[in-house]
Amino acid sequence: MSAPASGRQPGTESDQIPARDIVAILFDTSRRLCLQSDRLLGATIGLSEARARLLVTVSEMEPARMGRLASDLGVSPRSVTSMVDALERDGLITREPDPEDRRATLLRLTADSRARMSRLFDAQHQLAEDLLAPLGEDDRANLHRMLTVLWHSAGPDGAPRSGRPGEVTG
Repeated sequence: MSAPASGRQPGTESDQIPARDIVAILFDTSRRLCLQSDRLLGATIGLSEARARLLVTVSEMEPARMGRLASDLGVSPRSVTSMVDALERDGLITREPDPEDRRATLLRLTADSRARMSRLFDAQHQLAEDLLAPLGEDDRANLHRMLTVLWHSAGPDGAPRSGRPGEVTG
């Protein structure tokens, strides 16, 4: 791990660490974790992060409407269509007409994609355990609490929510 922008190693000085150093190391750590996850996705299920995310999202809302899927993933409907086309060609997703709306298409996972998702979840669990191995249970609980506060402090669109720092607002 590289040192924060100030050149200090975390936990080596008792004076206050600048917020920009904390955010910089948080972003860098997030980037590294994403790279590890991408490698895991490729090795485990042979899919890119974007396509795997689409399959996970479909599994969470199955059957999934394509329009809502685009919204939930934060991508354009055209991007979803391109990914679905490729996943359908690979036998990982099926399309069917929505009986409630003739204009809508519903997506479902295939048996092959379900098997891949099961392997992925097992591999993600092991990766998470490996990544958090240096932390004791108290550190894990504190990290979870702090990240949850940060997560709640940003709205779904990334805009900060009102409230004092440390308050979890709904």
